[in-house]
Amino acid sequence: MKVLKTIASMLIIFALMGCSAAKVKTTASTTNTETQTSKSQASTPQGQAASADPTPLTTVSLKWIGLDKDQLSPNDLKTDGQPDGHFHLTVPFNQSSAVKSIWIRYSEFGKSFKWGWIYNKNLSIDGYKMAVFDSLGNQILPQNDNGYRVDGLADFDLYISELNNENGRDTFKFEKNQTFNMELDYVTQDNQVGQYTTSVQLVDFNK
Repeated sequence: MKVLKTIASMLIIFALMGCSAAKVKTTASTTNTETQTSKSQASTPQGQAASADPTPLTTVSLKWIGLDKDQLSPNDLKTDGQPDGHFHLTVPFNQSSAVKSIWIRYSEFGKSFKWGWIYNKNLSIDGYKMAVFDSLGNQILPQNDNGYRVDGLADFDLYISELNNENGRDTFKFEKNQTFNMELDYVTQDNQVGQYTTSVQLVDFNK
């Protein structure tokens, strides 16, 4: 009887050990299956996204800041004692590029302002002058043939002056509901000519 009890006890112990081993094996198998499934689900959309064309860092943004500083006169990058109109421009570049020129145009004839490359410095620029500053507050002067180098997201502060019978004809003051159109011309490192355009309306104008 003692021998039979001993044998029965050993059989029970072996049976329990077998069940425990089976449970561990099943758990490990389930974990591997879940890991493979998650990898498969994650890799498919990522692969599709990687093959798609790169998206711009952001959209072009032109914001009206206000009449807050005297940075230039209509025809010269020198102060004239009058506060100038301040715009903030944010532009995305997905590769190294050279900014050639920036225009701000107003809807009425004769109201155009320009910063940028001058082919012949003996000739006056087309339009009144614009002052441009980088994100650190440093003024960017019109560039030579190489343009102003940018890469990634670029921020500029643009200033233009009110006009007081400039050239014997042009008068202009900032007023509510005026619309301004911006054009930025650039060339990529692959020598591709590009252009960004946007506009802003002075809806909440407070002089």
